[in-house]
Amino acid sequence: MLLTTFTLVLEPVNPLQFSIAELRSYFTGTLGEYAALHKHTSAGFLHRYPALQCKQIKNTLMVIGICQGATFLESLVNEHKEIAPGKNACTILSRDPAIREAEFGIGDTPLMYEILTPWLALNQQNNRKFYDLKGKPQRDAFMHKILGENLRVLAKSLDYTPPEPITCDARLKFRIDRIERENVIVFLGKFRTNLQIPDYFGMGQAVSQGFGTIRCMHTVPDDGVQPPQTPD
Repeated sequence: MLLTTFTLVLEPVNPLQFSIAELRSYFTGTLGEYAALHKHTSAGFLHRYPALQCKQIKNTLMVIGICQGATFLESLVNEHKEIAPGKNACTILSRDPAIREAEFGIGDTPLMYEILTPWLALNQQNNRKFYDLKGKPQRDAFMHKILGENLRVLAKSLDYTPPEPITCDARLKFRIDRIERENVIVFLGKFRTNLQIPDYFGMGQAVSQGFGTIRCMHTVPDDGVQPPQTPD
């Protein structure tokens, strides 16, 4: 299954006033206006998985557009060197040379992925179950099951039906983060799966807020984020 993608790397014009949450709202609203005028594009439409994902990966502010989000981002950067209004204005540092086609689906060989931003893997019920488990083996087995469920949900959200079961194994570490005034268990680490996933896609909860961003470890160096290339 091929999905069209387009990626930007941005830099806030006014870092002290910048709000990534408000930038996401701007993108969401502008994409809605764009989609209303372009209902019959060849890029396809996503109805459950976020078509635009704005995320902070280490020191890199990145936006990835998928399907209709890809065509929207490309049209936006073709007209402007800066995007977003007011205090959320951003300079476009780099961009994909063109819309790309990325493979999503069961592959011939399992691939290793790195979780680049905290993965919100647990709902409230599973959060309590994980906390009550004693010892690393029990928690590892529990998270192996959760990872498999998250990958199946990701496939379903992209209207993909796997021709065979999705397999996975993981090496994860958890920590407690303060998110929206609540203490939340999040996960980082690595996992291997036979599901081929494009770089910088998100999985789990709050994908549109930048959580659960992943990258194949076979495509880029492990140290640092590799931005998209600027056009010649």
